[in-house]
Amino acid sequence: MEVISLFAGCGGLDLGFRRAGFNVVWANEFDKTIHDTYRRNHPQTILNTSDIRTLHEDSIPDCDGIIGGPPCQSWSLGGKSLGLDDERGQLVYDYIRIVKAKQPKFFIMENVAGMVSPRHIKSFQGFLELFRNAGYRVKFELINAADFRIPQDRLRVFIVGIRKDINCEYFFPVIKPRKAISLYKAIGDLKTPPRAYCTEKVIQKDEVIPNHDYYTGPFDAKFMARNRIKSWEEKSYTIQAQAKNEPLHPQAPKMKYINENQRSFVPGNEKLYRRLSVRECARIQTFPDRFYFVYSDVRDGYKMVGNAVPPRLAEALAVSIRDCLSLLGTSTTFQNVLIGYIKNLKDLEIVKRSKVYYVRSDNRVGALQYGQIEKPIKLLLLHHGNMKWLFELTTGAALPCNKEYLKKLGFNPHGKSYWSFIVDRELEVTNYSSIVNANIKLTTSPQIIQIQSDNV
Repeated sequence: MEVISLFAGCGGLDLGFRRAGFNVVWANEFDKTIHDTYRRNHPQTILNTSDIRTLHEDSIPDCDGIIGGPPCQSWSLGGKSLGLDDERGQLVYDYIRIVKAKQPKFFIMENVAGMVSPRHIKSFQGFLELFRNAGYRVKFELINAADFRIPQDRLRVFIVGIRKDINCEYFFPVIKPRKAISLYKAIGDLKTPPRAYCTEKVIQKDEVIPNHDYYTGPFDAKFMARNRIKSWEEKSYTIQAQAKNEPLHPQAPKMKYINENQRSFVPGNEKLYRRLSVRECARIQTFPDRFYFVYSDVRDGYKMVGNAVPPRLAEALAVSIRDCLSLLGTSTTFQNVLIGYIKNLKDLEIVKRSKVYYVRSDNRVGALQYGQIEKPIKLLLLHHGNMKWLFELTTGAALPCNKEYLKKLGFNPHGKSYWSFIVDRELEVTNYSSIVNANIKLTTSPQIIQIQSDNV
């Protein structure tokens, strides 16, 4: 399938989609400091360098999919967070404009978690409605990259749209329980000291460790207000796009607490405190070492790495889209199954008695967006330890409810908003492998799967 990439940056999304078997035929990126990097690492892709606001749809090739992440600065809660009051925030409309004009089978749009914060949620819902009006069924998910074997905590929101005339339902990739990837596994083998730069020009040449450069600019008060170091056995803080805000190398001890808004470097260990190098950040973002970042200002290197979607996460999303579209043209009938975790057998008895099961509905990692499911959920599979129970749902509709309602039923919820499902009856099952096979991992987070209708 052929894909075009908008706001391509250095091409983290593009690399993940290529690994999943997609052909990225054309890309648009306006920032001239990125062009050499993109061309070097994606030689098979035509790079268009026009301002997307002046780019006419007819100059873009037809395609099966559109991928990309409009600038995030307007939506990030760490900055001014101006949203649509910032010109960069309005570039989302150009993404929507091109999707509407080209009518690909699917699209995927990425941005920072701040886009679904209370401050910006109305704008975000407006974007979803515009995508729907353009002819797409849309779903969104707040994803932590760490759940996909990426050694950093990195929250990002992804919107996926499938064209309405295509008869398949998309599901985001299921989080599998795995041990987190540590900083030691990601960068522990990089023993060579990196090259130090501030504002001087970087002279790039063929190095054993490419892009092993770090920024030596001053640390401001905002940076020194918090600990910026994770140990070797931990995963990293989020890799940033601004050089001055990058996490520090785990060789140093964690910063000393002074007060609530101030930390300091441990006296006598000041020389150990340095920012992660561009290559170390790229490793943490899961870029391979052969992916070469071209820059003369080290700060541009950090910008390209920090703005990218981690290729490993991009590949997982690409595979989920590929698997969804692969069902086209098949005569098999599928039904949706909600898989839920029961904390204790008391909650199971409440489900049986009250005929209600619930899941979180707020915008957080692990709270799937059940209100977006197009087809009803037919079955509910609950699990606790090695035990499983299968129920049939009455309508399969997700109904909004609050914790007060759930407490009256006997549950003990801790959040604010939930989806509830009305249970019809328990079904007798002798072999659960027809529903949950070895490839489906049961987790504490709820998930939806599709099974063939004749399996139950």
